[in-house]
Amino acid sequence: MPLKVIESRKEYDWSANKPVEFRPYIKNIAGKKRMFFLSTISAIKKENAQFDGSATPDLALIDSEYRDVIWIDAKKPSTWNEEVYIQLNEAWRASENGNIYFEKEQTILEKNKSILDSIKLISKKELDSKRIKALQKKIDSIKMN
Repeated sequence: MPLKVIESRKEYDWSANKPVEFRPYIKNIAGKKRMFFLSTISAIKKENAQFDGSATPDLALIDSEYRDVIWIDAKKPSTWNEEVYIQLNEAWRASENGNIYFEKEQTILEKNKSILDSIKLISKKELDSKRIKALQKKIDSIKMN
């Protein structure tokens, strides 16, 4: 598993950081109990190769089923489930049929946006057709003279 974490972030400075701890992390996400491994990424002092415990460690979740690594913010645990869902929802939907969670509440304006857009289109078409008819009348009157 450490190599999977390292592979997931190639731009990371892995000479100064190491994935050191893997704990089971079981959560009910998107209607199903799911198992992950929670990995702690610790900074290492270069002088004496000891772990530096003063910084907040980075965290990564490794999905036990899909072997995908999800990097999570250690300071915002309330967003972890949504972050996991955002990254894995396509795979889950393909295998679990209709797995739609964490949908954002839409405002009334957003819900009715298509209706409002169609009304604007209809009114614009009506204005255009009125202008065309007026111009056609002018053309016809010029042709008669």
